[in-house]
Amino acid sequence: MSETNSQKKYEVVAKYIKDISFEIPSPECFVSAAENLGSYSTKLDLTSKPFKNNLAELNCKFLLEAPENLDNKIHAEVCISIVFKLTDPKMTADEIKKTILVSIPSENFEYMKDVISTLFQKSGFKNFNFNKPIDFEDLYKQQFSN
Repeated sequence: MSETNSQKKYEVVAKYIKDISFEIPSPECFVSAAENLGSYSTKLDLTSKPFKNNLAELNCKFLLEAPENLDNKIHAEVCISIVFKLTDPKMTADEIKKTILVSIPSENFEYMKDVISTLFQKSGFKNFNFNKPIDFEDLYKQQFSN
């Protein structure tokens, strides 16, 4: 979004780690995951919840899923919350939806990527680097093209 701050339709009030779950059942699972981390898939789930005074929360849950063929698996989930305030009272319902599902996650993706990479590295996966690009605009179009 190339709007200046005075033209923005929202303002981010806070962003924080809402929930973290690393389930590593055994040392064998850790070693297997470290060796096969590139074969794990990353899924993203976005949910939002409105509050009072035009405040809302966008939860961005990143899930790391092991391939079916692995015997020793880990499970990891990180939920990052972005609290924001809508500042343009003239926004249509479609504009609000697109702001929540495209603009806000796109503009905060570097923050989320850094948090996730740091958490994995500090959890012992030294070579982990979350560098998978996510095109929120394309995901939005896929979901609402029907």
